[in-house]
Amino acid sequence: MTEVLGTYRVARSAAPVREQAVIQLRNLVAGRFQPGERVIEATVCELLGTSRTTVREALRQLETEGLIEIVPGKGPTVARVDESDIRDLYEIREVLESFAIMLFTERATADEKVRLASAFGDLEKAAASGEATQVLEAKQVFYDVLFEGAHNKSISVLSQSIYYRVARVRLASLSAARIRAGIEELRIVHRFMAAGSAQEAQDAYAVHMQNAREAAVEAVKRFN
Repeated sequence: MTEVLGTYRVARSAAPVREQAVIQLRNLVAGRFQPGERVIEATVCELLGTSRTTVREALRQLETEGLIEIVPGKGPTVARVDESDIRDLYEIREVLESFAIMLFTERATADEKVRLASAFGDLEKAAASGEATQVLEAKQVFYDVLFEGAHNKSISVLSQSIYYRVARVRLASLSAARIRAGIEELRIVHRFMAAGSAQEAQDAYAVHMQNAREAAVEAVKRFN
């Protein structure tokens, strides 16, 4: 999953223009625009290097995903998330990601298990830096490997849509203490997965998600 950095002008890929625009606009919503901020078409056109028609189509797609809302008299704005939204979204995250943990434990190849261990090692290094952005990027790689090893594309797609809605809140919730605690929680999860103990891994992940959810709720209170 690509982060938008620097000037927020995202390099083009081989994907169709509309699909590129949707992906790039999701990244802008997660990384540049503030909740409640008006999304000006001309600005987005310049940032993405694409036409107004394509941008409007992308905005409609993001509206269906809950990332954009149309405010009367204001136009498209970045959707706000409140405490209730966060609790709902984290409940869904827990279900999807816990299921992915079970599937990974049952289906992952030896190579995928090695890659997950490597991704967790990189996550530990990122956590040692104390930089929340690096931690989120490393966690996303960990989850990407997890979803790939689960061999269920729908889980990855559904989780991705949630990721963009909570990205800013996740970043704000990662205090130094939460980073340290989160790594220890995931270490337990990964240890159970490596041992083939799916149920124990899921139980440990439920604890991790409960703590992550409460940190996110506190972060969204600061936003609102």
